[in-house]
Amino acid sequence: MKNLAGYNVSQLNQIVKDTIRLIEKSKEAIYDIAEGARNEYAILESELNKLQLQTEELIKRSDELELALKISRKELAYYSKNFDKYNQQDIHDAYDRADNIRVELAVNRERERNIIIRRNDLERRLIESSRTVEKAEFLINQVATVMDYLSGDLGSINIQLEDAEKRKYLAIRVIKAQEEERRRVAREIHDGPAQTLSSIVHKLEICERHIDTDLEKAREELKNLKRTVRDSLIDVRRIIYDLRPMSIEDLGLIPTLEKYIEKFSLESDIQVNFQIIGVKRDIQDKNVTLTIFRIVQEALNNIRNHSNSKTAEVVIEFLPLRLVLKVSDRGIGFDSNEIKVDMDDTTGGFGLFSMKERIELLDGTLDIDSRVGKGTTIRVTIPYDEK
Repeated sequence: MKNLAGYNVSQLNQIVKDTIRLIEKSKEAIYDIAEGARNEYAILESELNKLQLQTEELIKRSDELELALKISRKELAYYSKNFDKYNQQDIHDAYDRADNIRVELAVNRERERNIIIRRNDLERRLIESSRTVEKAEFLINQVATVMDYLSGDLGSINIQLEDAEKRKYLAIRVIKAQEEERRRVAREIHDGPAQTLSSIVHKLEICERHIDTDLEKAREELKNLKRTVRDSLIDVRRIIYDLRPMSIEDLGLIPTLEKYIEKFSLESDIQVNFQIIGVKRDIQDKNVTLTIFRIVQEALNNIRNHSNSKTAEVVIEFLPLRLVLKVSDRGIGFDSNEIKVDMDDTTGGFGLFSMKERIELLDGTLDIDSRVGKGTTIRVTIPYDEK
């Protein structure tokens, strides 16, 4: 039987097998690239931490020298007023002490300037290394996805080909979702860490201007700068965690959700009740566990951003070969008939279409029950194989 540009099923199966072998040869190289990028990131991060400590020490030493220079200037002024009470050697020694302090202060400031330049360069390299790690992990995920598709039952490839149009549509949606995720991450980095780094540079320039004229103001600016850097670090860690919750692979679904919900409650001031029903099972399918986590994440974000509710409930029920997730709130709700959750929904739906796509790819279902003034309940059912 001929189909798809004259190839029969047997030929297509051989093409798929050859492709799998080629991908397997390339997979190890991609893993090596990813591991190298992670190692480089760790080294750069360690160097940056050391430079940060050195910078703090230099700033502290500059503060000490500034104070010593002020005392020395007062001493010179006193000698000048009372020169008749002191001999030439005393006055000469006082000038030498003041001059030595000025020289040491100038050297210390130059070292501080150079180390800040090195630190800024390391921060830039760290960002670039982070992007490389992200790209490598993306490639690994892509390869794994391709392997999953191509390693399936090749005897059913004819049926798969007949369903090519649907797969084409899904592929387009996946590409769009990936691009949207890139735009979201870019926006978060631009509005968060990038803006903060720009502010840090500005504050450092202010410190440089005030270090000689107003030490107290410079010290206050440095305190503000430290707070800004800490806040930026929190933003960066949040962005990294949103991209890939690594704990879900180490701890499993339930502990990761407990940790995330606890953190969400603290940050959002929304009391979230998390409940497990049934016998907790170890789900081996990472696609299922990651999808459940993402749905909870998206649903809670919707509650924080749209519901005006101060309470929420997350319930996971383990059934034989099925997992049921329910996320509900008692907020302002909405008319579910006015919210589009279909393929034409590109701007609305509070991210519901992206959740619906994830669930349908796993043969699951999504039900939304919401009424104005009565709150919202999202119910998800996903099948899984315990093996």
